[in-house]
Amino acid sequence: MAVSRAASRRRAEEPVETLTPLWPPAPFSVPTVPWLAPVWQRLMRLQQQDRLPHGLLLLGAPGQGVVELARHFADWLLCLQPIHTPGNERACGVCSACQWRLAGSHPDLLWVKAEAGKEIGVDDIRGLIDAFAMTRQGALRVALIEQAEQMSRSAANSLLKLLEEPPVGSVFLLTATSAERLPATIRSRVQRFAPSVPSAATRQHWLVEQRGISADEAALLIFLGDSGLLDGQVPDWDWQGIAEAWLMLWQAPEKLPLVVQRWQTVPRPVLAQWLLRLWTASAQLRVGLPSDAPPALLPLLRRLAAQESALDAQKRYRILMAFAQTATHPLNEELALERLALDLIRQDLPEQID
Repeated sequence: MAVSRAASRRRAEEPVETLTPLWPPAPFSVPTVPWLAPVWQRLMRLQQQDRLPHGLLLLGAPGQGVVELARHFADWLLCLQPIHTPGNERACGVCSACQWRLAGSHPDLLWVKAEAGKEIGVDDIRGLIDAFAMTRQGALRVALIEQAEQMSRSAANSLLKLLEEPPVGSVFLLTATSAERLPATIRSRVQRFAPSVPSAATRQHWLVEQRGISADEAALLIFLGDSGLLDGQVPDWDWQGIAEAWLMLWQAPEKLPLVVQRWQTVPRPVLAQWLLRLWTASAQLRVGLPSDAPPALLPLLRRLAAQESALDAQKRYRILMAFAQTATHPLNEELALERLALDLIRQDLPEQID
């Protein structure tokens, strides 16, 4: 979704109580996260020294906090009197620019984000082009493009035109999981910033200390590895039961309807992510590699690893990937899960998939 200045002006005319920020506040303080702090300090120095490039690419896996880092920096850039307290740098929240931002109506804050299961289209980027053609309200106009690797080819080409001849006073913030998933023409026109990848122990300690959860709960969140990792919110769905259902499918195929029934208790995108995570962990155990799985899950993973050969495991990985790619499509829920379960236990699996 792209927010143009015209759209922002319309929202500004609505009653304040109906307006909301483009994004919620981060559930943690970005400058205090150990692996984000070095990049945050570097960005601030560049801005304060008037050496900030017009295009920045922030790289990191889901759950590493890169999106929150980009949003926090966008807030900082637009604030008229940002707080400079070391370790607590942030937008003031009270100046006129912050009030506009918090009302979701800042005319110089533009945001593009891929919707679930969809790519960022050329119309989204054209919205940015139209917005940049208008007069700025303040000293800077900030465009934040999240999951930039989800841009279509035509969208990337349109963005390239803006990056090649950036308007005066413009800053483009892009986030992505990997620079290689972006066209080379885009990569060559932005400066990369990538936080170090924290160890599991570092993340576990941070979650326990900052989010107040147990070490076992932190280990589970790290193993899940989704975008909400740093929120510290333990999943409210039956992750253990979903894993046990997969093992049941292997050991008692006649119980397939029960497996499908259990799998229906979670959204398909969540199921797809979890089954792929289980596949990866069981594959590591199968070849003798250490696993970062929570201790409570290891016995089940070992039993999963013993159920199939390495060849069949590779075939099933392709089935799981295909399921993940269609997880957001409007398919019949029960039929989609029945097809997944049947594909996973087919006796002619290698020939069938080839």
